[in-house]
Amino acid sequence: MKSYFEPTGRLVMSIGKDLIKDLPAAIVELVKNSYDADATYVKITYRKDNNILEIIVEDDGHGMSQETVLGAWMVPSTDYKLKKKKSPKGRIYQGRKGIGRYAVSLLGNKLELITIKDSIKTSAFFDWNEFNSEKKLSEIPITITTCKTVDHSGTKLIITNEYSNGLVDEINESDVQKIEKELSKLLSNIDDFRIEVCYKDFYIDRAKNICKIISQLEFDDAWHYRLTGKVNADFSYELTYYNFYTKEKKSFNSSFADDKILMENSASCGDVCIDYRVYDKDPHGIEVIMNFINGNQNTKLSKTDVRNMLIDQSGISIFRSDFRIRPYGDKGFDWLNLDSKRVQNPSMSIGSEQINGRISIESEEKSGLKEKSARDGLYENTNYYALQRVANLSLNILQRERFNYRQKTAKKKPEAIDKLFDFSHTNEKMEKAVEKAYKNLKKYPDKTDEHISILNQEISKEIQALEKEKEVEFLEVKETIAIYQKQTTLGNVISVVLHEGRKPLTWYTNKLPQMNRKLKKLEDKKEISVIVYEDLSSDIKKLDYEARQMSGFFERLDPLASNKRKKKRKVNVDEKIKAVVGIFESKIEEENITIEYDLDKNIMLDVVEEDLYMALTNIIDNAVFWVQYTKCNNKVIKIRLYGSPDDVTIEISDNGPGIPTEDIIDNLLFLPGYSRKNTVLEENGTGLGLSIAGEAIQRNKGILEAIDSPNGALFRISFRKETNNTDEGY
Repeated sequence: MKSYFEPTGRLVMSIGKDLIKDLPAAIVELVKNSYDADATYVKITYRKDNNILEIIVEDDGHGMSQETVLGAWMVPSTDYKLKKKKSPKGRIYQGRKGIGRYAVSLLGNKLELITIKDSIKTSAFFDWNEFNSEKKLSEIPITITTCKTVDHSGTKLIITNEYSNGLVDEINESDVQKIEKELSKLLSNIDDFRIEVCYKDFYIDRAKNICKIISQLEFDDAWHYRLTGKVNADFSYELTYYNFYTKEKKSFNSSFADDKILMENSASCGDVCIDYRVYDKDPHGIEVIMNFINGNQNTKLSKTDVRNMLIDQSGISIFRSDFRIRPYGDKGFDWLNLDSKRVQNPSMSIGSEQINGRISIESEEKSGLKEKSARDGLYENTNYYALQRVANLSLNILQRERFNYRQKTAKKKPEAIDKLFDFSHTNEKMEKAVEKAYKNLKKYPDKTDEHISILNQEISKEIQALEKEKEVEFLEVKETIAIYQKQTTLGNVISVVLHEGRKPLTWYTNKLPQMNRKLKKLEDKKEISVIVYEDLSSDIKKLDYEARQMSGFFERLDPLASNKRKKKRKVNVDEKIKAVVGIFESKIEEENITIEYDLDKNIMLDVVEEDLYMALTNIIDNAVFWVQYTKCNNKVIKIRLYGSPDDVTIEISDNGPGIPTEDIIDNLLFLPGYSRKNTVLEENGTGLGLSIAGEAIQRNKGILEAIDSPNGALFRISFRKETNNTDEGY
């Protein structure tokens, strides 16, 4: 005996209600169907009568025959579009899952389908109340009629929303505004298809019951920085960077193929077109955008209007065949984790509300990027992770150029701490106010009370202004302190760790030999076997070795534990270098890194020991990190120390990927906030290590500089008598 699946009417309801995310998604699915039908327009009408809302979706597409309605439209998950791929007029099909049309069940509880093709009108009526039951699909008859007509081809869906019956939700004013917004973000670069929305007796405010074409306010030329171009399926790229302020245009032609994350992922995401538009949201940046928009569109937008618009338009969208894939680009959907990266490094990283980006991807067959049936994004497979990485690597290029420009154009401000105690401006204003009051008193002595009152008002006003000004400056001081707070906190933490950690270490180093002796006695008395003794003795010796290693590690951390700045003294540089390398001993062994020394052991340096230690720690930490990404067979860090008491040089080099020449020329490496770790990691570095190292060396009248090298990175520390710091490095 053979049996067959016999689905109930609830299946159709489930397709619509469970797989279509929300009302905007439902309307979008119907708009896509009109586009697939080669329509030049789709018109959505909301018509309300008491508790009944009609939603009419009509287009001038090629329509459907009775056979298509029966054999395709009424067959769930048909693969018609999947096989054909393109419409009769060559449009790439948007609805390929065969389920989008059932979105109507989310919008209303009844549907009348009217479609015309080749002068034949086909009509069908669906009552979703019938489907919301245990009846089998074969038990729910659908009446279909046909007749001849002289009307043009096209399709009309009349959806009735009787929300009072509880089957569907009421669609209110807020809902249709969300739908409008969604439709305005749906299309990109499509000029042969328009979306029209009409409201008939829908709004209480009759002035809103109008028809309008859905269009998006484009800011194609209103940006501060832009990156456009293409990343090919093999990860080679041709990208162009633009700067609105300087009118600079810069081309980048290279490849991401060597990126470690992409190599580990070993998947392509097809050809990807990128268009990133980034905004400065400081007052000057907003003013630039405001003037541009008002000048080009004859509007009178305020700074607040522009700021809100930019936030509203922000996010990075993904488009396929010029249709947006939800939810990429939706407010709050930060699929590239931009905001968390910005928290790590606010100076360099761009937040999700600072960018309006568009990424165009190829078909599922070419890219491997498959859209979920529920219309809530792409499947998070290896192809998707490759797309994320490509998107981030491309953004890194823009971030680097923006950071460089902003650092060069930043006005040299007085130190925040100096400004905090500068009252000259206020003094000058108060002196003028007193002088003015004095003159008025001499001239009009009978109005003394009035002049004193005016003077008090002036002084009160200046004091309030001073309070606000100093509040801002105090926050600047707090921010400046915060940059180095991690280092200070680290010193305090290390002090506690060393103090607390040495207690158990002392116990271990004293107790373990005793345990070994007791164990030996037990073995001598034959109370344990030789095998057990050797096994336990081996473990004890290992524990003893590790405890001594940890004790030595703590000793090397001692210079970083002090929270009081010490005075200069003669330091053996060779010993300090090896002590710092010892901090990274485990990592060096784990990564099979070779350390090559060429050290003059007799060089003594008159410095603050902690400063030298801190600088070397950050530079060697930098080398240990980057040498992991070498293309050579061996990972090598070389440390040289040479010179005389009056001329000391320390060179630390590695055979990692090296430093871009332009970073050295632009002197970016030592700027707080600049980091290149995002080129090899998903997260951003803080960009503080080399800056802290440079300042530590500078405090001791030395120079730290990056040297352009054909093989990896090279940093040089120089101490010379009467050394004058240059603009390069520190």
